[in-house]
Amino acid sequence: MRSTLLLCLFLLFQVSSGLAQNRAGATPAFRDGVYLQNGKVMRMQGGKASPLLTPVTMENGLVVNPDGNLVGRDGTRQQLREGQAVNQQGLVVRFSDDMRSEEAIRARRQQVTGETETRIALPGYGTVPSSLTTKLLRAEQRLDFLQQAAALLAERAAATAGSAPGTAPIDAQLRDLDAQLRR
Repeated sequence: MRSTLLLCLFLLFQVSSGLAQNRAGATPAFRDGVYLQNGKVMRMQGGKASPLLTPVTMENGLVVNPDGNLVGRDGTRQQLREGQAVNQQGLVVRFSDDMRSEEAIRARRQQVTGETETRIALPGYGTVPSSLTTKLLRAEQRLDFLQQAAALLAERAAATAGSAPGTAPIDAQLRDLDAQLRR
């Protein structure tokens, strides 16, 4: 009886320490990048947020300064606004939506719907195999980039109709979207 009790305690200890290690190695809820929240420029790195103290250069050459000033490779300047973020690729995105990790999105979906995988029903074809889900999500992301590019092109066309000096920031954003689409 006593040995059974000791065995149960030992197994309980092993399980609880394994769970603690899983939590410690868990995927962060947010992707790495820089964001502005409550007037403070913060850096998210490895799931931990800290104030941005020195400039950070992103993959596309965009420099994010501690005051929230963004300087493009071509010298264009932009100010980071509340709720915006800059991802590692150097794209300005919405922090609350676009900086969540895939694992955090899956966990939230499971919490809300109870489902662990995405199912898409096609009339007459059943459901899409899970192997295509990633491709469909990527196509949705590319469509979003194309819509952003179309809006920027329309804005640029309107700007060049009046004067050409204001087109540099729009051109930089178009180059960024083009780079995303080529991936």
